[in-house]
Amino acid sequence: MATEQIRLVDGTIVRKCPTIKPLYCSRDGRFFSVHNMQITEEGCIMREIKPNLAQAGTRKCTHTNGNGTHYPFLRNFQNKHCHFLVAAAWYGPRPEGMVIDHLNGDILNWSADNLEYVTPAENRKRAKILRAMREAGNDPKQYSPARLKNIFAQYSLMDGDTQMIREMTKHQEL
Repeated sequence: MATEQIRLVDGTIVRKCPTIKPLYCSRDGRFFSVHNMQITEEGCIMREIKPNLAQAGTRKCTHTNGNGTHYPFLRNFQNKHCHFLVAAAWYGPRPEGMVIDHLNGDILNWSADNLEYVTPAENRKRAKILRAMREAGNDPKQYSPARLKNIFAQYSLMDGDTQMIREMTKHQEL
């Protein structure tokens, strides 16, 4: 996918958010504005934009996705959900019929590595697996995205047997 990207002074690569012209985002989910951008020999200097996280996960600072989950958004940038912008910049437009999955279940982690386009059915299955992991005492946030994808693939073969998932994840290594 050919998309405009810029190297910042600190070496961070940022890509243009396709739906909002003056906005760029890094792979780790930070947002930058082109307003007052400075170009130097070492790279660009851009102003970082912070998402509205005053009371993350509550109605006071987030927009709902329609099913009751409240996601952080960028005020003054068409109130777009952060994970929508990062996924579009790094993976392209969302395919029809797909949703954006937060691999580790943390809606406040919208880094590109933690996002993936999946079907709604796959998203529900993964949520069930993450819930079983938490019930077994494992925090999915501690796992790498690659490890979580491996776990999803293993447990998908068990066809939703959450008791078996709980037992097996009790002994999982990070």
